Amino acid sequence: MIIERLTFNVKYGQGDALLGVIREFAKKFSSELSGSNNGFRVCTDQTGPMFTVVWDTEFRDIASWAEFEVRSQSIFAREDWQAWFAKMQPLVERGERQLLSVVDM
Repeated sequence: MIIERLTFNVKYGQGDALLGVIREFAKKFSSELSGSNNGFRVCTDQTGPMFTVVWDTEFRDIASWAEFEVRSQSIFAREDWQAWFAKMQPLVERGERQLLSVVDM
């Protein structure tokens, strides 16, 4: 299994605003971007750097993730996605993407 982890350091006090924008994403785009094992989950900080939002999506394997990326790229060019992303941009100071392999123990 592969987990794509997007970690966002949100501007001071803007964590709830970013969560609202992510909820909007789920309503508008998640059905078009299906293909992960179970949708996605969002976590917020309890300790560590304040105003951190982590967005995890699980995929069966790297090929499934690559297929998801191709579909994502086609959506990124659309006006409705660009309007959504314009709401997200001013809330985030920086972000990071990780692809993680889940190891069975």
